[in-house]
Amino acid sequence: MKGTLAERFWAKVEKKVQDDCWEWQGTRNNNGYGQIGKGARGSGLLYAHRVSWELASGPIPKGMCVLHHCDNPGCVNPAHLFLGTMADNMRDMVDKGRSARGEGKWSVKLTEQDVHEIRQMLSRGISQMVIAEKYGVTQRTISMIKTGATWGWLKEDGNDE
Repeated sequence: MKGTLAERFWAKVEKKVQDDCWEWQGTRNNNGYGQIGKGARGSGLLYAHRVSWELASGPIPKGMCVLHHCDNPGCVNPAHLFLGTMADNMRDMVDKGRSARGEGKWSVKLTEQDVHEIRQMLSRGISQMVIAEKYGVTQRTISMIKTGATWGWLKEDGNDE
């Protein structure tokens, strides 16, 4: 379809009432974010929510992200978008429970059951080095479990937050 970026963009938006999400009707990436071509064939893609921000509010300052209040990656309603840093984006992800933690992380070596056992061993006075060797991790990993720097969300009684 020919036309300006704005014309092509709005042709792919399902607008509803102001408070609702406006769902992107065009191409989406694997994470559900809308994408639209920059213009000429082969010139690349833009994220639809970023285009929405720029059409409604102007240029995005260098280094800033466009985040969703609604937590819906397919939403392009400018009222649902806000600017933030990458740190704000990561904090928002954690606050909304979208970050992988514990056994959900690809790199994890320990299970929740292991962590409960490690905490019991620590409470019995077993050294961090002995525990680390048993589980094939570093002493620092055991220390971080002890202080709550990692696995802190996992409660002692076995029920997470």
